[in-house]
Amino acid sequence: MGNINSVFGWKAVFTNYSLKDFVFDSVFPTIISVVLCIVVYCSGNSMFEQIKHLLSLGIAVVPSMVALILAAYTIMLSFIWGDNMNKIKTTRNGKTLIQSINASFAACLLISTITIIVILFASCVANLNIETGHPNVVNYPVYFTICYLLTYSVCILIGVVVDLYNTGQTVIVDES
Repeated sequence: MGNINSVFGWKAVFTNYSLKDFVFDSVFPTIISVVLCIVVYCSGNSMFEQIKHLLSLGIAVVPSMVALILAAYTIMLSFIWGDNMNKIKTTRNGKTLIQSINASFAACLLISTITIIVILFASCVANLNIETGHPNVVNYPVYFTICYLLTYSVCILIGVVVDLYNTGQTVIVDES
């Protein structure tokens, strides 16, 4: 467990899916979340109602995304365990590719799980109908956070698609 060079556990995941990767993957979700906050503010719509709508959308979509990610990961693992990947697994670049793919899936599942937890918690709090003197001080950061997590969870799926494609492409890699 104390092995710094371990290929297992969250430390290995975050070695292969670094803060730089997270920041790169966060650009689009951050922009979308800021733009949506501005649009809601300019439209004059109730931020609380927008939050409730976003929460219901998240509860409907994110669990299905997790199932999709797990199915894709199962497909990817069948490629890795198959004979077609044997020539890739023996090279340094092949091992790096496999570690990168595994880290991407783990990060995707982690972010999706965090999204589900935040959405469930926010949904419970929203249903309490707690009144505050300055609701927008709470509502805008909550809306931004939920919007960011939902958008990030969807955007990271693009990386999963690329990982599946890269894994499939290994069957055409020349053995020389």
